[in-house]
Amino acid sequence: MLVRRLPMLLLALGGSIFALVRWKVHPRASLMTVIALVIYLIEAVLFTVFIYYLPELTQSLRLSGKATGWLYTVIFFFEDFVLAGVILLLVAAAFTGRRTQTDATD
Repeated sequence: MLVRRLPMLLLALGGSIFALVRWKVHPRASLMTVIALVIYLIEAVLFTVFIYYLPELTQSLRLSGKATGWLYTVIFFFEDFVLAGVILLLVAAAFTGRRTQTDATD
């Protein structure tokens, strides 16, 4: 599963490096970008490892099929919230530091 996520992980790593390089030009936007992409990298690795070991955990806890289904639903639900937070941070970074346009009356 980690190999399946590899393109996005590489993109997040490259985006973080790019944001760090551009730090002096746009510090606030770069900070939000780095925070968002680091959260994504951590979440992706932890989620992949957790999903890999979850079947063993459910067997050791002797959960029913219905309880296992609910557990997976809750885990994916929280993962979606983390990804929504990452997207919000990236959108906020895109609009940070933009000047508002004044009316051109000339």
